[in-house]
Amino acid sequence: MALQAETLVEEWLNKNGYFTIRGIREKLNEIDFLAVKSNGEEGWEYIHCEVQVSVRPVAYISKLTKSQMEKLGVKSKTSAKARNSESIKDSVKAWVELKYTSDKKQKLRDSVAGSTDWQYWFVHGKVKDAHELECIRDEGVKLIAIKDVLQELTQNSTEHSFAAASAGDLVELINLLNTEE
Repeated sequence: MALQAETLVEEWLNKNGYFTIRGIREKLNEIDFLAVKSNGEEGWEYIHCEVQVSVRPVAYISKLTKSQMEKLGVKSKTSAKARNSESIKDSVKAWVELKYTSDKKQKLRDSVAGSTDWQYWFVHGKVKDAHELECIRDEGVKLIAIKDVLQELTQNSTEHSFAAASAGDLVELINLLNTEE
């Protein structure tokens, strides 16, 4: 599902005027998308976008820290065991650092566009616990539901109407659902 979701997000970003670099990686550090767009006299917009889409979530988005694993008595960072509000907040904080704010991610972004202000975006599907999304937003990450991306693509309500990435044909297939014959 990850590859399809990323392909659709890339199409959506491109059709909204962003130039994208997908899957930039150095060793184990990977960024799903870096996107850049000129806003005329307002200057440039820089986006670091991560994509994690689930249609039947069984686990949380963020992984448990070692201390949280000990407190919950679990052996896996991805344990689906129920977490309290504080535990979710702590694991999200660590997840945001891992995905967006670590020095390694900053270095990767700087290697592409120099030192600049980046916006953090997260494209998501269904989630196990909506509180986790609230915590992600509270950490300064813009949330974008994959349903909204699909809606914009299929209703052609993006900035540009041209097919921009490899998902153009996929969007046309999805549009078959909305046509009467």
